[in-house]
Amino acid sequence: MADSVLMEVNCRRPEKIPKLDKACEGSKSSSKQRVVKWGKGEDDEYLRQYLLFHYQFEKTQGFSIKWEQFDYFFRSRSMDNSPKQISQTRSNAELIREMTLTAIEKHNEAHGTKLVYVEHVEGNYQFTSGLTCWLTFWATDMASFPPQSKIYQANVWRRGQHFHTFIFRVKPTDEEIESVEVQPPSPMRYEFDKPPIVFSRPGPEDEALPGVPFVFNRTGAGLDPDRFTPSWS
Repeated sequence: MADSVLMEVNCRRPEKIPKLDKACEGSKSSSKQRVVKWGKGEDDEYLRQYLLFHYQFEKTQGFSIKWEQFDYFFRSRSMDNSPKQISQTRSNAELIREMTLTAIEKHNEAHGTKLVYVEHVEGNYQFTSGLTCWLTFWATDMASFPPQSKIYQANVWRRGQHFHTFIFRVKPTDEEIESVEVQPPSPMRYEFDKPPIVFSRPGPEDEALPGVPFVFNRTGAGLDPDRFTPSWS
């Protein structure tokens, strides 16, 4: 791997960054470890958290999820607080570092940049015929004068020797993230003999669920059958 990716740099950063190994070791206390379970469409709390996860995922394109708010499994999971080792051959910290360095190296090769990895911030993952990761990290642009450190994000996929980058960017500002408009998720089919759960924005007589601008109903009301592409709980 290119020396420029591995180079150690001493640049002032505007905020404290969690150490990689510390962030990835997870909780060692069973009393503090959050119990996560599979949800069901009959469970109102599961649907509330499903909408909250959808909202956070779409707002940040999967990069920033407030995992402490969730008690259920969803499409992606945290790499930093995973109670299990994601890879059979390396620790979660080693996997995060390897995926991040590869993303930086390939970005430098493709765009002629001179970014140098500094430190890990957070990471999420999903198994998708391979491994998809959403990585947030500090890197220094050695081509700028003076060298500037910024928070970057990379959405990457790997299977064997195949590696693909979907997104590589400077982390959006809070204002940019807030401006992203999130649509309700697709209807959820949870039982064959019942109407799908429909998600929508609240009407004049509805009250949005806490933390999300959406509501749900199990009657199938508001469902457009011509556009119905269900997800499954």
